[in-house]
Amino acid sequence: MTYRAPMKVSGALDGYQFEEVTPLLGREYPDLQLSEIVKDDAKIRDLAITASERGVLLFRNQDINMADFKVLMQKCGELTGKPKTSRLHKDEFASENNTHLGIPEALDPEIYAVSSINNEKIFDNFLDPRDKKFASRGWHSDESFENVPADYTGFKMIKTPKSGGDTVWASAYEAYDRLSEPWQKFAETLTASHGDPTFCSYLESKGLKFRSEERGSPENVGTTLRAVHPVVQTNPVTGWKALYGLGYQVQFGGINDVTDYESQLIQAYFLRIITDNHDLQIRHKWSPNDVAIWDNRSVFHNITSDFVGERLALRAVSIGNKPYIDPNSVSRKTALNAEKVSSKAPLNGS
Repeated sequence: MTYRAPMKVSGALDGYQFEEVTPLLGREYPDLQLSEIVKDDAKIRDLAITASERGVLLFRNQDINMADFKVLMQKCGELTGKPKTSRLHKDEFASENNTHLGIPEALDPEIYAVSSINNEKIFDNFLDPRDKKFASRGWHSDESFENVPADYTGFKMIKTPKSGGDTVWASAYEAYDRLSEPWQKFAETLTASHGDPTFCSYLESKGLKFRSEERGSPENVGTTLRAVHPVVQTNPVTGWKALYGLGYQVQFGGINDVTDYESQLIQAYFLRIITDNHDLQIRHKWSPNDVAIWDNRSVFHNITSDFVGERLALRAVSIGNKPYIDPNSVSRKTALNAEKVSSKAPLNGS
């Protein structure tokens, strides 16, 4: 892996108003229409860098069509240095399975329909509160089961229930910062196996098509959804360390090279860092045509499955780089503290 210096914004978005959702995480642009910047690479580059720094960006009442949305998401990755072999993800749940949804975008292999109808009829109503299981089991980072997983996710809401169906994000940077220094060093030595190797046979049992051909990268092929990634990764855009080896997809694999019980303990502790610290989370109540763009190397996310009625969103996911840890990278808190010290330093030795 070739390491590189962190990227900095150019100021191309300085003319747009924004509000920080919390001091730690999230930014909302109330007046920015994404359709107006699709051809402006400088603005898209700054948008992507900002998403990597703030974790998730929110935009209300967006008129961008999905063809342009795909262009935007691919450029987010390209303009921040992802490999030339990385494109948009083609979901393993093949688009041919979506004919019943009745919308042409759901048949595009580079767009994934996040559908409550599919969840109920195909995926056995995953995260159903009536199961009386902890909703925290749904925390994840997109496509971590792939050898080359997601960098940026773009998510446009189409239909919302009357209430509920919110999305919650949690800072992976801050999750790393909440570990003690000995635990940080320990976590950096670990890898985790991500994925659900039974998913292909599950779809086949329901008479549905699984996409085994290339899914956004030449390395993302085959019928076994399993990948090994470092538990702590460096975001190549910011240069900050983030906790990566936790959540739903790690439950099927676990922490490598430790005992089963040790794996359970480590996973439970890492997950608790998120669930017991509400101050590293934000929650968004959706309206139709809202858009969120987030960096999967910076945040985890989860849905609140507390709604009745249809919920439908269209998602375009950029495939990024293979996760790695740069031994010279630092935590978000360390980097920001260093910037504060540098900005207060006297000029010319005075």
